[in-house]
Amino acid sequence: MAAVLIVNSQGGGHNDVLPAANEVALQAPADPGPDPFTPSVETQGVSAPAPAQAQAPQSGQAAQSGQGGRSTAASPAVIHSVEGGSAGLYGGTMARPSCDTERLIGMVSTGDAGRAWASAAGIQQSAVPSYLRSLTSAYLRVDTRVTNHDYKSGAVAEYQSALQAGTAVLVDAQGVPRVRCSCGNPLKPPVLVSDATYTGKAWAGFQPTTLVVVVPAPQPVTEIVLVNIETGGWFSRLTGRIEVVDRNVGPPRGPLAPGIPPPGKMTPTTPAGKATASTPSSTSASSSTSGAASSGATSSGATSSGATSSGARSSGASTGTGSASATSSTSSGTPAGTTRTSGTSSASTGSSTGSSTGSSTGSSTGSSSTTTPAQTPSSKAPATTTGSTATSTTTGTTPTGSGVPKTATAGSTTPS
Repeated sequence: MAAVLIVNSQGGGHNDVLPAANEVALQAPADPGPDPFTPSVETQGVSAPAPAQAQAPQSGQAAQSGQGGRSTAASPAVIHSVEGGSAGLYGGTMARPSCDTERLIGMVSTGDAGRAWASAAGIQQSAVPSYLRSLTSAYLRVDTRVTNHDYKSGAVAEYQSALQAGTAVLVDAQGVPRVRCSCGNPLKPPVLVSDATYTGKAWAGFQPTTLVVVVPAPQPVTEIVLVNIETGGWFSRLTGRIEVVDRNVGPPRGPLAPGIPPPGKMTPTTPAGKATASTPSSTSASSSTSGAASSGATSSGATSSGATSSGARSSGASTGTGSASATSSTSSGTPAGTTRTSGTSSASTGSSTGSSTGSSTGSSTGSSSTTTPAQTPSSKAPATTTGSTATSTTTGTTPTGSGVPKTATAGSTTPS
C-alpha cells in the first residue's frame, strides 16, 4: 500500500524559493514559480475539478512531519505512468490554443535568455522558433510530475515540480509536456526518488497518489484526443503545427488509462484572449462528428514518487545535443468536419478540403517497459497512432532509454 503524504499548506500565491534536494514544488496553474523565463503566455487560465481522493494509508504508513512544516512519508507513494498518446490525458478548447506560441518565441529565441532557454530544452538556439511551432497546446487534466526550470542572472537551474491539472502546456509529438505556458519554462521528464518532500500550497484534493508521470508514446502521433473543457465532450487535435486543426470525435471505445479522470468541464479563471497570429489569415469549417474516436484504453504502470536534488546552475551557453528542426506543417487534405485556426482564439469562415477517414480503432497491445522521454525533444516526423498504448512500471528511479520511433498503422501501436 502506498503512503499518502500530507502536504504543507503555505499561504501566499506562490513560492519564490528554488526547491532544495529531495523537494517537489507544488504549482497551481497561475503560479509562475521562482524566477520564470517569461510572463504568462496562456490564452486563458482555467481551473480543473479536484481529483478523486486517494485511499488513506494503512497503519504504520502515515505521513511524518519534517522540518519547517514540510512532510515526508514512511514509504514512497505510487505514481501512475501514462503514455502521452492516451485519450483524455489533456484537455482543450475547440479552435483555440491554450498558449500564445508566437509571443513565447519572441521572448525566448534571441539573446542570453534564448541561449539559456535552448540549453535547458536541449536544443540549438537557432532551432527554438521551429521547435516551439512543432509543439501542440493543451491543458493538463491530471496533476503531473515534471522537471521544471528557473532562470536568474543568465543561468538556469532545474527543480522538481508537481503541476496541477488545468495548467496550460505545449506537448511534443509523443505527448510529453515540454513547455509550461504560465512561465515560459521548458519542461523535462521528472527525476524520481523515494521519500520526497512536497513544498508549497496544496490544492483541494491533492494527494501524491493521484500524480502521473507522462511517458512518451511508442511512436509519434499525428493527433491527440482531448476533452473539450467547455462541454465535457471529445475532440482531436492535429499535432506538430502552430496552426490549430481540431475535429469532433466520439468517446474512446475502451476505458481510459488508470490515473486519467472521466471527461468533465473546467472553469475559466481569466477571460479568453487572442494568440499572436503567425499567418495573416485563417480558415475554418463547420465542426461535426467524424466517426468514432480511437480507443483510449491504455494500460498503466506505476513509479515511485519523489524528487531530485536541484542541480547547480548551468550557464546559458547553448549546449544542445541537436537541432530540433521540425517546422510548422500545413495540411493539403484537412479532414471534413475540421476546425482550423492559425494561432488565434477565433477563426474566420471558410472551407476545408479532403475527406475524413471515418473511424479508427485501436486496442491495447500489451505491456512494454516504461521508458523516459529523451532529454532532447524529438523532432521526428509523426506517424499515425490512435492513442491506444501500454506502459509498465518502475520504482524509485527515473526509467532511462529511448527507442527509435516506429511507424504505426491506424488501429494499433507497436511498443518500441
